[in-house]
Formats: sequence, C-alpha cells, structure tokens
Amino acid sequence: MSALAALLGPGSPPLPEFDGCALLIVDMQNAYCHPEGVFARNAPDPQICTRVIEPCARLIAAARGTGIPVLHAAKVSFAQSAPTISFHNTSREGAGMLLLGGWEADIAEGVRPAPGEPVIYKPAYSAFFGTSLDTVLQRLGVKHLVLAGVTTSICVETTARDAAQRALDVYIVRDASAEWEQERHERSIAQMGYAFARIVTVDQLTALWKASPL
Repeated sequence: MSALAALLGPGSPPLPEFDGCALLIVDMQNAYCHPEGVFARNAPDPQICTRVIEPCARLIAAARGTGIPVLHAAKVSFAQSAPTISFHNTSREGAGMLLLGGWEADIAEGVRPAPGEPVIYKPAYSAFFGTSLDTVLQRLGVKHLVLAGVTTSICVETTARDAAQRALDVYIVRDASAEWEQERHERSIAQMGYAFARIVTVDQLTALWKASPL
C-alpha cells in the first residue's frame, strides 16, 4: 500500500495490530530519568520522568515476550563540536550536551536495550531526523508504531508527528510518557490524540500483547 493510500484509508485501528507492530522507547536517559540527571535535578519534580521507568519496563517486557520489535531512541551530541540542539535552535553546553558515551546520555537502568535491539542516536528532537529509523522500520515491516518515553510534548510528540507523516499508525502510551509539567503532558496527549495518534495505556497494550500469538 502506498503512503497516500494509507493516509486516505479508513484510519488507524483503536489498538495496534500484532503483525507489523513495533515499540519505540524515546529518550529514557539518565539526564531525564535519574533524579541526579542534569535536567531532572533542575525540574520542579525531579522524579517525574523516573516514575515512567516502571511502566516503560512493563511495555518492553510484554513486547519482548511476544516477539514485537523493541527499539530505543536517545538524544545525543556526537562530539563537542557537534552539540545536540536545544530550544529555539540554541546549542546545548556542558552536561546538557548529552555527549554520546557519557553517563547523562546513557539509557536509564530498568529500560536498557537488550542485545540486538536497535538504538537510534538522534541529534535533535525527532527520532527520524538525521537517523536510520525510517530504514530500520521499513526493514522490519513496521506499520504500527507504539511510542512511550520522555518528554511528551517535545521528543515524543515530534517523533509521533513525523511518524504520522510517513503513514504509520501511531500509538502513544499515556501512562508510560512524562513531561516536566503535568498540564503540558495533558495538552500534548490531547493534541496528538486529535490528529496524529491513538492514545492507549500500558494495561491495554500488555493485555493485548499477552493474548497475541508468538
């Protein structure tokens, strides 16, 4: 099916189909998800992203248990001279650069990739921009992309919008995503649900995947 045909079709099903489904965990890195991370420790609630480690881990375990591909995205700077972008196209500095290989950029304990799981290192907000994600998803035959992670209104939403433009059925896991401010999280969820994605929960997906054939 062409991208245009998919966009003009009947629309995404309320829950992802097993065939052609993949789970992408976005930016669950120490900088955000560890209370001592560079962004977490300056947040109003340093634990707000930490609290979605457990629901993300549940999703990952359920996907692995049924053979659904699990992918990870991480926002990084590839070198001191090539910093990741920040708000309004400014460049990150210091620990906020998330230099590849550094502790801040590392994926947090509890949601780390298993051997063989693709890790998409990205220089900007979208997991598609400047990365191999598009090619990886095509090779895997992915049609339904489930997204979870942080932060909801920035990297998760930007990736969701880019995925929707590629005629993928996009699913956002509401209770496995987090934002520094709950109000902004809810606004982002509402906006994505309006036009770009189906909004689902961890319980819905784990129950669905456990019932799916291996």
